[in-house]
Amino acid sequence: DERVQKKAAEPKPVKKKPHRKPTSKTKVQEKVIEKLTAERDEMKDKLLRNLAEMDNYRKRVTKEKEEYQKYVLGDFLKELLLITDNLERALKAKEGKSGDNTIVSGVEMIYRQFIELFSKNGVTEIDALNKVFDPNIHQALSKEESDQVAHPTVVEVYQKGYMYNAKLLRPTLAKVAIPPETGAEGTEE
Repeated sequence: DERVQKKAAEPKPVKKKPHRKPTSKTKVQEKVIEKLTAERDEMKDKLLRNLAEMDNYRKRVTKEKEEYQKYVLGDFLKELLLITDNLERALKAKEGKSGDNTIVSGVEMIYRQFIELFSKNGVTEIDALNKVFDPNIHQALSKEESDQVAHPTVVEVYQKGYMYNAKLLRPTLAKVAIPPETGAEGTEE
């Protein structure tokens, strides 16, 4: 029994397989594996690029859709501004005259509703009176020289201008005071 236990306790020698030279079959298999690995890596790269392109496309479409929705009402709101202008003129005409207060209060109420509607939809009035003339948001219909200004300044508003979501909807039509020309050149008009 002792001999059996000793033999069992002794480690068995590991038989080494003789080193074989790669056969042509093994070389072909390695080449196939390399080729398939390269194709897999290429396909993975293409997949990642396509996923990135799709994500960019989705973001671009979402942004374009938001921009469209933001400005789609522009032409409609321009038409409403013409109505508002006429209401303002009617309100100015009633000043100093006695008349039916019911009609005047009704027109005032409609005017306030229009202003609230515009405000809710991102339309804001351009504050132009006594401000420096800005050709990006003001349109000069007339001008006059004045010693009272150092820079071209809006001194009278003929028609109010409006912005729509930080974009010009309609410029302010205005009279602009300009500083007098100085120097020996004289004035040419």
